Amino acid sequence: MRKEFEFTVKGHKVKIVNSWFGGVKLYVDGDLRDKDSTFIANGKTALLSTKLSDFGILEVFPMSALISVEMDAFLI
Repeated sequence: MRKEFEFTVKGHKVKIVNSWFGGVKLYVDGDLRDKDSTFIANGKTALLSTKLSDFGILEVFPMSALISVEMDAFLI
């Protein structure tokens, strides 16, 4: 199963791709910035992060339910 999340932050196109066997990957403007292959993620720790120009650091936290996965992203 593969799930994609896309959004724009301060003019940058952000894409998160999550799959069972490929892990989760973070793209900013089409460039791979971070990846993680943790099988069970803890929502208290950022799973992915990257510096977003001079705006700060973008951190991605997983929010898992039994079957579905959602992501929260924060610009710090």
